[in-house]
Amino acid sequence: MQNKPDFYYIPTAIDKDVVEVILNQYKKVLLDQSRIRGGEINLSVRNSKNSWIATDSWIAGMIKHFVEVANNNFFNYNLTKWSDQIQYTVYDESKSHYNWHSDITESNFSSNLVRKLSISLLLSDPDEYEGGEFQIMHMGDNKMTTMKPPMGTAIIFSSTTRHRVRPIKSGKRISLVGWYGGPPFR
Repeated sequence: MQNKPDFYYIPTAIDKDVVEVILNQYKKVLLDQSRIRGGEINLSVRNSKNSWIATDSWIAGMIKHFVEVANNNFFNYNLTKWSDQIQYTVYDESKSHYNWHSDITESNFSSNLVRKLSISLLLSDPDEYEGGEFQIMHMGDNKMTTMKPPMGTAIIFSSTTRHRVRPIKSGKRISLVGWYGGPPFR
């Protein structure tokens, strides 16, 4: 399962039927323009749409399992709970993207909780969109890995790790994104 030391890659075996249930549940939800840290809309940094999923939903419970597997097998961070709601993210316009960034920040739920592990679970098959590759920068050597994984793949990485979604050329890329947190790093 492990490809590189900076992230944990899980081919979850979530099939098209489960993905369809998730997509059907959220296809009528109003999507907002995605924002960057501080609540700002800046289309040159991030151009996507999203809505939010409660952390007590069955979807959050399912992806929590993948975070726990990665943490137990690789990261061994002191984790306590979701640090924010789960983000249902859609890149569906030409040039939709999210430039290089890290997810490390304090939680919206608790002042003594920081994001420690990030997860991106792909709900689109790579044949459904052109562009939109996920890239992750490796700590220490500034080399990167580029991925366009199959539907149902979970990528778990430290929230301090720089990553991005390259611009969409055509089609639609949908993912679930979440951040599991714990007490501040020491």
